[in-house]
Amino acid sequence: MTVGVWVDARAPGVPEAFRSWMRPVRCEAPAGVEALAREGARALAGALEPAGRPRGGAFDLLAADGFVTWACEAALEQADPLEVLHALALRFAGCHDP
Repeated sequence: MTVGVWVDARAPGVPEAFRSWMRPVRCEAPAGVEALAREGARALAGALEPAGRPRGGAFDLLAADGFVTWACEAALEQADPLEVLHALALRFAGCHDP
């Protein structure tokens, strides 16, 4: 399953404005906690570089929130969800390299 297929399966559905923002390469990556967390980290990095863009990095920040939330949701599908959620929390707290 790819990230795009996994995202499309979310309920409620993903807003089209966000879906169209996802580049095809993001949609083609294999789905999973790591892929979703990586996209969250990329979007967060984009939010920190808003120079010259309308609304700065607001949409990137929303995308980061979505991807990190989905990474947490995917973590719940793992054998040890608490361990995976703990690792995600450390990663996004800056305690672990993304």
